[in-house]
Amino acid sequence: MSKLWSTLVIALLINITGCTTVKTFQKMSPDQRAAAVCEKQDHIVASIQKKKALEASIADSTQALSRGYRIHQQCQEVKVYGQATMNCSTLGNNTNCSEYRPESYETRCTEVPVSLSPELERSNISQWSQALQFLNQKLTSDWNRCYDFIYKMSAEEAYEYY
Repeated sequence: MSKLWSTLVIALLINITGCTTVKTFQKMSPDQRAAAVCEKQDHIVASIQKKKALEASIADSTQALSRGYRIHQQCQEVKVYGQATMNCSTLGNNTNCSEYRPESYETRCTEVPVSLSPELERSNISQWSQALQFLNQKLTSDWNRCYDFIYKMSAEEAYEYY
C-alpha cells in the first residue's frame, strides 16, 4: 500500500507543476509516467473520493459516539446593519441631515445537540469499515493493474492514456 501512496504523491507533484506534454512524459521515468496516468483514471479518482467519504463518515460517527450526542447545525440568513453615517447638505440657511446604515446579510448558525443511537452508530461504523476495507483492496488492485499496464509503455504511448 505504501508504493501506491508514494506514487500518488509523485503524480500529484507532477500535476501541480503545470501542463504535461509528451515532452514532459519523455523526461519522466516509467514509474513517474505510470503514476501520472493512473492517478488521472476516472475509476481510481472516484474510488479515492469514496474512500475519503467513508473515512469522514467513520470519523464523524466515532466522534459522535465518544461525545454521546450528535450536533445538528441550524443556519439562517440574517440582515445586519453597518456603521451609521450622517449625510448633511446645506441649502441657504437650511441644513438637512440624514442617517445612512448600510445593510448586508450574513449566515448565523446555532448548534443543537441531538440524541443518537449508540447501536446504530456502531453498526454504521462497522458497515463503513467493511466497505472501506473492500474499497482499499479494489483501489490497490485497480492501481496495480493500471500501473503494470502503463509502466511497460513508451512515453508517447503512456501519454495517450493521460
